[in-house]
Amino acid sequence: MKVAIVGAGVMGRLAALKLIGAQHRVTLFEAQSFDHPQGAATISAGMISPLSEAVHAPPEVVRLGLQSHNLWPDALSQLRELDPEHHPVFFQQHGTVAISFSEEQDCLLCLYAKMHQLLPEHHSQIRMLYNQEVLNLEPDLERFETAVFLKNEGQICNRQFLAASTRAIRQHAQVIEHWPLEGNGSVLQKQYDWVIDCRGAGAVKASTYAETGAQALHSVRGEAIRVRTKRVHFTRPVRIIQQRFHVYVVPKPDNIFVVGTTDLGDRGTRSVTVRSSLDLLSAIYCLHPGFADAEILEVMGTHRAFYSDNRPKITQNGNIICVNGLSRQGWLLGPALVDDIFARVTG
Repeated sequence: MKVAIVGAGVMGRLAALKLIGAQHRVTLFEAQSFDHPQGAATISAGMISPLSEAVHAPPEVVRLGLQSHNLWPDALSQLRELDPEHHPVFFQQHGTVAISFSEEQDCLLCLYAKMHQLLPEHHSQIRMLYNQEVLNLEPDLERFETAVFLKNEGQICNRQFLAASTRAIRQHAQVIEHWPLEGNGSVLQKQYDWVIDCRGAGAVKASTYAETGAQALHSVRGEAIRVRTKRVHFTRPVRIIQQRFHVYVVPKPDNIFVVGTTDLGDRGTRSVTVRSSLDLLSAIYCLHPGFADAEILEVMGTHRAFYSDNRPKITQNGNIICVNGLSRQGWLLGPALVDDIFARVTG
């Protein structure tokens, strides 16, 4: 079967790998550079955090996230087989720890109570830690006497995944880059058995036949800062719960940390602002003094697509399938949504 995939973000690459593994002929179209991606997949922290998302997202996102959490190991095993260099991709399932600064402890208690209310079937996965329990989990959180531990969560090194998937897809599929989709997809629809539209924010102002128009697609700005230091040794993602916004600090290989926020809520076109950068850097300095001398590697901004109800959607019209509205949840939901797409294409 001949399949065209439009968009080389998380969803486009996962869909391509799944179809390649099933011996289908895949052509991947990308509007920018395929080998040097600059979109949301590149700047993101690669968190797979279904329980954390319960506070912001509808229940179906949590359900799909838990499903993806279990699917990622097999997806990465297949990627390693397809990668001509057979490099492993850093992936861990050690959970997430959430903390608040002393003056905002009520925020942490509210988070704990809200998660217990929203996730009654997962109470055993959500634990309040005190004093020595915090230090046993993360010794570098010695400033904090309380924390919330979310057990059933993980993370992936997004940069390693992008590098490995670039090699694998180049080896086993056709890649056409610098090719923005024009029109409604009808040109590709006639040339391929299936067309899978995975453009993310690139589709905000350009729809395909598969989109119903029932809800408008919007874009929101996201920012992240990558820093490097040998003085901080977190072993899992740390979330700083505050009244104004939440900050995540995610450790990566080579002493790198990705720092960002889930609550910018800015739909403007500006890339990065001084205020938001200072907010993030101040937060991590207060989290651990070792960040004071950290080397700033990158300050990055991009746009992510979402629907007003915060639900990702898969729509289909004939042989065109459109998946979009994942916002910051591409890594969280990708494998589960790709399974849905694969069932449509092969069923």
